[in-house]
Formats: sequence, C-alpha cells, structure tokens
Amino acid sequence: MRIHVDTSVFGGCFDPEFDIWSNRLIELFKIGKFCAVISEVSEFELKFAPSHIKEILIHIPDKFLEIVRLTDEAKQLSEH
Repeated sequence: MRIHVDTSVFGGCFDPEFDIWSNRLIELFKIGKFCAVISEVSEFELKFAPSHIKEILIHIPDKFLEIVRLTDEAKQLSEH
C-alpha cells in the first residue's frame, strides 16, 4: 500500500502529541509494510529541516519511498 505523507509527519516524530503514530508509520515504511509517497515539494521542504528530521527520510529504503514530481499542469493549477 502506498501512503502519501507530508512534512508534518516527519516533524510529528518529535512532537509529543503525534510521536507515537508518526514514529510507528515511519517504522512501517522502513520495513516495507507500506511505501511512503512524498511530493517533490515535501522533499524540498525537508532539505531545510533540522538534521534530526532530515535523517528520518534517509533511513527509509529507496525501494519503499516514492517521490512524486511536479508536472507543468500541477504548477499551473497551483497558480489559479
């Protein structure tokens, strides 16, 4: 199963309100139970995140991580 996540899930790993669920989901991605799907925008946002948050993404194996690239159509839609 593919699950779309945004940057808040990664930050949630260190937030007492969400850490149990966020960390469990990340662990399921790491073992391949689910495939993490993030957007190119989220990938860009994570480049500016604190290192402890960026490291979460690094530990998800590439075969269980899909990055959805922005299309011209999506960019045009966001402008409207």
